[in-house]
Amino acid sequence: MNSTPKIHIDFYASVIDNYGDMGFAVNLALSLHTKYTGTIIRFFSDDAILFQKLFSGKVPHWIEYTSLEILKSPNPPPPSALIYSFFDYPLQKEYLSKFPYHKTIISFSYFLLHKGLESLHGTTYVLESGYDTVIHFIPSLLPKGGGVIINPLIEKEIQKSLGKGIFDGRKNFFQRNMHYLFEDRKGPIQDMLQKKWIFIFVYPSTLAKILSIIENDTSGTIFWISGYVGDLQTTHNCRIVPFLSLVDYGVFQNLCDVNIVRGENSLCQGLLSGKPLLWDIYKESNGAHLEKTEDFLTWIVPYFESNLEYISIARDFMNTGNPESFARFLQSYQDFEEIGERISREVHRESDLVEKLLAL
Repeated sequence: MNSTPKIHIDFYASVIDNYGDMGFAVNLALSLHTKYTGTIIRFFSDDAILFQKLFSGKVPHWIEYTSLEILKSPNPPPPSALIYSFFDYPLQKEYLSKFPYHKTIISFSYFLLHKGLESLHGTTYVLESGYDTVIHFIPSLLPKGGGVIINPLIEKEIQKSLGKGIFDGRKNFFQRNMHYLFEDRKGPIQDMLQKKWIFIFVYPSTLAKILSIIENDTSGTIFWISGYVGDLQTTHNCRIVPFLSLVDYGVFQNLCDVNIVRGENSLCQGLLSGKPLLWDIYKESNGAHLEKTEDFLTWIVPYFESNLEYISIARDFMNTGNPESFARFLQSYQDFEEIGERISREVHRESDLVEKLLAL
């Protein structure tokens, strides 16, 4: 660590989804420290095992995991003057009020693309204690939103992996994360490296709908399946992705030709990859996902004005998980490659969350 002044931050992150909640917080921690090496973080959460796995067991010295339960203990540790509270974790007002000094709490909402966020993002209020100020922060790709995380470590590893071409990048990735595939008897490893790769990280209900299309595909494509896969078995064209560290997960999305993903964190990393993408949005019982689908399509449609087929495919897949839309996407995704690259360039240029956060 250099001579940069130290800044202490407490993270409060309760786990709902692996990459979506703790994953976002870990991604932000890594990005902050890379850009500001004086950052020291106490990471309060409720899944120590997942925390370790997101770092591949190599947790940096500047971040310390602590159980959220300690905040409710009779003698909790004093909070830092700067706190990042993620998503639906409730503000610990009683705990904070025990310490009569000023604290700033950045309260992160979930990723949004609804224009109504402009009336909330960046707004502040003071807690009843009078000591603590809360600032709302909404990750978003809209101009007046909070941006998305562009992790410098992931970007560096992508450049390193792709420096000698995508095939060498894939081979090196295997050696680090999937070495067992070199002993695979279902086909030569070199042949696998040169095929089209499609990354599938969707909800189990969606996977059940599209699995027969994957299993019957004869194009020579390799489908990499992540998340809960039930009793799915490895086949000639279907491979199971092991749990990856957060950085390796981001790199892997860049090594694939297509990303079909769930969750906002994976969506944003998929957009940054510049590859054709489908988003398996969570289907909410009250139909709220239908509005989120339209928000996403409203944001992305200017990029596809010359090819509105994507909008039709994405709307149907996001709203219903229709396997016919999935099949249409497999047949046409190469038509969207240049558009994906343009989206990536513009998101990199205009939507860096850490820059927007530090500008508060």
